[in-house]
Amino acid sequence: MLGLRRSIGCLTGISLACPVLVGAQRALNLDFERASVAAADRPWGWSHGFSPFASGPTATFTLDSTVRRSGKRSLRIMLGDSAAGAPQTIILQIPSALAVGRKVSLTAWLRSLPSNARAFVTLEAWAPGAVTAADTAELSEAPNTEWVRRDLSIPVSKDAHSVVVTVGLTKAGSAWFDDLALSVDGTAVSALPTGRDASAAEVRWLTAHSAPLHNVRPPSSSAPDDSDLDLFTRIVGDARVVALGESTHGTHEFFLAKHRLLEYLVRRLGFSVFAIEANQIAVQTTNRYVLGGPGTAREAIRVMFAVWNTEEMEALVEWMRGYNTSHPDRPIRFVGYDMQDHRRPADTLRAFLERRDPSLVVTVDQLSGDYRAQRSWSTPQIADTTRSRWRRNAERLWRDISGRRTGWLSGSRSAGDSVSVEWAVQSANLLRQAALGNETLNVPDRDSLMAANLGWVLQVLTPGERAVVWAHDIHVSAGGDAKLSFYHGATMGAQLRRMFGDAYRRFSLLTYEGSYSATKGLTDYTMIEAAALPAPSGSLEKAMHRVPRPTNTVGLIVDLRSSRGKADARWLERPHRLRHVGYAAYDFAFDLEAVFPLEFDGVVFIDKTTASRIIR
Repeated sequence: MLGLRRSIGCLTGISLACPVLVGAQRALNLDFERASVAAADRPWGWSHGFSPFASGPTATFTLDSTVRRSGKRSLRIMLGDSAAGAPQTIILQIPSALAVGRKVSLTAWLRSLPSNARAFVTLEAWAPGAVTAADTAELSEAPNTEWVRRDLSIPVSKDAHSVVVTVGLTKAGSAWFDDLALSVDGTAVSALPTGRDASAAEVRWLTAHSAPLHNVRPPSSSAPDDSDLDLFTRIVGDARVVALGESTHGTHEFFLAKHRLLEYLVRRLGFSVFAIEANQIAVQTTNRYVLGGPGTAREAIRVMFAVWNTEEMEALVEWMRGYNTSHPDRPIRFVGYDMQDHRRPADTLRAFLERRDPSLVVTVDQLSGDYRAQRSWSTPQIADTTRSRWRRNAERLWRDISGRRTGWLSGSRSAGDSVSVEWAVQSANLLRQAALGNETLNVPDRDSLMAANLGWVLQVLTPGERAVVWAHDIHVSAGGDAKLSFYHGATMGAQLRRMFGDAYRRFSLLTYEGSYSATKGLTDYTMIEAAALPAPSGSLEKAMHRVPRPTNTVGLIVDLRSSRGKADARWLERPHRLRHVGYAAYDFAFDLEAVFPLEFDGVVFIDKTTASRIIR
């Protein structure tokens, strides 16, 4: 799932409980008056961290309506005597563009009980891999039953990407924070602008290069009316790989639209591979079911991430099984390409060797046993030296297994034997990938590994077949531009484009407003229904929302290819904000920007959306 370590913006949750929705600007919520919709007692826009590998807080963070300096709420942090000793913090991360080359000042009011609770506040400027400026203030050990003011200031250098405010507590007790105020060169800042609205000419361009989307429902007849997909067909062309992105993982209408588009691509254009952002070996369980294996669709999708355990995915899998029953000569395969799994690869390799080369089982156990015993593939709590050793062992095992591939293939007696050899080698590779990701804990590394795994599927298992790829917008984006693209250009889509050239086409799925399903946060995996706030000015979603379309249509298909190099479409060459939500809900989901024609060939835009139907 998408767990972004972003250059700008904060990672916080949102849900439908939010009492005040954000309009055209991103409110900073420095006074803690707005509640996050992921949890009504958490502050809107603030985060416990920015990494999906971080552990959850041991303190309790709540909005307190009884102890406050002004307004209706303050932020209270409570830390018990038995809690972990590390400082317990919550942060607000702000893009540095408003302050580069200038002085940023912060005023904060604090109080704590007992006196040794040691509340603190910091103001920092972050650059890639470094803190370029910092100021910290805390309460002394004297009694602090009254509110105490602290003032901080820092210069923001040109290499900084973020200004970060942190409030926290270092010892057992309670601390309150209220009435924070931020200024740049003496000018108060309480909200960030999000950009200008599209001009009338820009809306006219979108109108001229789009087609209304009648519905997102999968067809119910053998001869459905797919005339509204003519533009989609032209964008797809003769592509071998079509990637369907999504700006959230948990949108009901995105699931339905992808189901409809998959059916269309299978029935009309001969696509026969469905690849999803899920662990590669685990998804073989789902593949066996769609090919006629035992069990139920609900059981078959349990092996995937929680956000894919939905009624919509269940219906998609049932359709694939039914289609394969009716078309045994050209079935659809259900494959994965993710690598966030260390146990199944080790077990799959071991099972193969027990049948084919038992003498190597001891080697597998020696080289992978310690890592295999971990509950999770990601173990940031384990020492760096240990994680590095696990990676080196996995590399050694992969080289050994890869070196035996040719001999095993020559000794295979059937096509099935050959396929099992390929899976054994790939299992060693997936174990190596998991160990590598666990060593670096660098989210963008995952994209290159997913691209390699998808390439393996299309080159080894399904050579020559056409594939539909399901992933987040950021993963499928294909700009490859080190300055303008996501992950400095190192996305999965950029690598797929290098593999397949113009035979790789990608679509972004966007919405103007609605709701979606997601976890409460990066460390709290409780699934909730979250609000997809109306797209702000400066976003392509808001511009598409203004495109006139017939009544009883749900959205648009937009052709971005026709904008490239055209004078009347130069406005699309500048970055536009886009919604980006992975597995965790965010309060403000428009921190990232994209040059859309650089990243995508087309957009499937659905104006109003609802949350996916999670299977509990």
